[in-house]
Amino acid sequence: MSPDHVHDIQELAPDDRTLAGKSFRKYLRFASQTALWAAYIYFAARLFFMVTTPERTWKMWAMFSVEGLFAYMSHHHHQLSAAATKLSEQNSQKRLRLRSSDNLPRVDVLITCCGEPADIILDTVRAACALDYPTSLLRVRVLDDGASTELQDAITKLHLKWSHLQYHTRGKQSGKSFAKAGNLNYALFSLQTEDPPEFCTVVDADSILMPEFLRATLPHLLLEPEAALLTTRQYFYNLPNGDPLSQSRAYFYTCENTELDLLGHALDAGSGAVFRRDAILGAGGYPTYSFSEDWQLSLILRGLGKRTMQVQEVLQFGLVPTSLAGHVKQRNRWHIGHSQQISVLFPSANKGIPEKLRWDIAIGGLSIIAGLVCYMIGYVALPFLLVSGHGLIPAESTLQVKVQVILATIHVASTWAYDWFRSAHAGVPFAPFAHAENSWLAGAHLYAVIRFQLFGSKPKGSFVTGSTANSSENATSISPLRKAYRDVLQSGSGILFNVGLFIASLAAFVIAIQMVVYCDGDIVIRLLTTVAWPPLLHLFFLVIFNNWVPVAHLFNHPVYYSREDRLMTTENDISYPKTGVEKDAESGRSLVGLCCSFLVPVTLVGLLMGALCL
Repeated sequence: MSPDHVHDIQELAPDDRTLAGKSFRKYLRFASQTALWAAYIYFAARLFFMVTTPERTWKMWAMFSVEGLFAYMSHHHHQLSAAATKLSEQNSQKRLRLRSSDNLPRVDVLITCCGEPADIILDTVRAACALDYPTSLLRVRVLDDGASTELQDAITKLHLKWSHLQYHTRGKQSGKSFAKAGNLNYALFSLQTEDPPEFCTVVDADSILMPEFLRATLPHLLLEPEAALLTTRQYFYNLPNGDPLSQSRAYFYTCENTELDLLGHALDAGSGAVFRRDAILGAGGYPTYSFSEDWQLSLILRGLGKRTMQVQEVLQFGLVPTSLAGHVKQRNRWHIGHSQQISVLFPSANKGIPEKLRWDIAIGGLSIIAGLVCYMIGYVALPFLLVSGHGLIPAESTLQVKVQVILATIHVASTWAYDWFRSAHAGVPFAPFAHAENSWLAGAHLYAVIRFQLFGSKPKGSFVTGSTANSSENATSISPLRKAYRDVLQSGSGILFNVGLFIASLAAFVIAIQMVVYCDGDIVIRLLTTVAWPPLLHLFFLVIFNNWVPVAHLFNHPVYYSREDRLMTTENDISYPKTGVEKDAESGRSLVGLCCSFLVPVTLVGLLMGALCL
């Protein structure tokens, strides 16, 4: 009997965002393919002119190399979109609901915690216990690596009300015994040996599940027995308006992971995953070679031929760090986890992972770290390229300049067009080139990775499993001056570097314009081959736009909402986010996009006209 005859599953109408986004799918496919071919043709022509010009300079090779680095980072996105949008609309995730309570599987909700405030954890526990699911088929297990007696006592009291609630601890771990991965494996291999569930849900300590969570996620797994894991988009109830630090990771969930989902390879990147227990046991449990255990599990499942999925419905709400220091520590930990992927090549870490898959995982981790290096090299090189004067590209003849500028303009324009269509397909008004969000942290991430890999055995800071990182996150009485001092000098974010790079890039841009104006020769050619060279203008935008983020943070510290402002408590003492909280973070994002939608086409058309008039 097929699964849809066993379970009462209803398909709901898609939301407005999904409907609007689907109408752009064919345009996104065309834009991604155009961007790919424009890059191939452009770099082939540039290389040809570089090799054949009689006077090659280091500046030419430097400019060509920097362009290549940023093209490399965009290439992956273009390829992903081209592959994903090639598939039928039928591959898109639908909105499903389990309606009946007959023939439902057993489920364990695993809440991982390690030192978070008890009131935060208890919000999560109460919401999990109150899920719209038969309690006879549901167990809520609190996995406390902090060994908190306060939490244990609170869970004992709540057990009188919810008998399906249990407390477990391995003792005080705080980063020992493989941290969160070890905590989850303890549940899978030790606690569930008797009466094991068919499915498990993993929840961070600060993530509040909405009542319909299981009824909205399980249908996807029940209808596709070959699917091993389903991940849900994370929403946050304390985000400041506009989400200035891009803490929501909305671009990842609505663009990158949505396209991976179309290919059957969605990545689990946070709380709220639901998986078949047998499939995870077959994969060896949660991998312990990396701090990003959820991401690594997705890679292993994909390599084993298992399907992983994502749904974007509003089904959970968590917390983001409320300081720049906390934000940096969280992101550093993720990148340290990616750097650890190389360790799967060593027998002590791979534990039976197939050889080809080990290489795929290691190369994937190295590519993420390589992306950080690319951002650093390009951002630092920009001021020097701007003030270096002529000689950035071969310019032996007017025709040579014209061809290169036209191809460069088409290459940059296709990249911008792709970025706009990807945002439109997601149905979210992202700022331009949102895939580069937090690229200003590249230096901090590299420093954290090097420090960990060469000088330490664990990342500095807290090992808590939730997103509220450490005691500094709770320092509500800290003065603005102290906050600025902590963010600039103590967070390891390198804001002084970002401030210096921002000022240096602006100054170099002004100097470059002056050099063009006051030097002899055809001013149009000098302009198009120096400060107005399209890839250089594009790089200038990325440097200014991204490095302004931490600078603006110092002058206008965002206001993070409190639990009291964002949560409402029911008669059963269960706290849920207020209606519409998930939409607040998107407010204010479209202004920059609207400005760029006008200025960028005008600039590109002006460059193209200037080249044609040569």
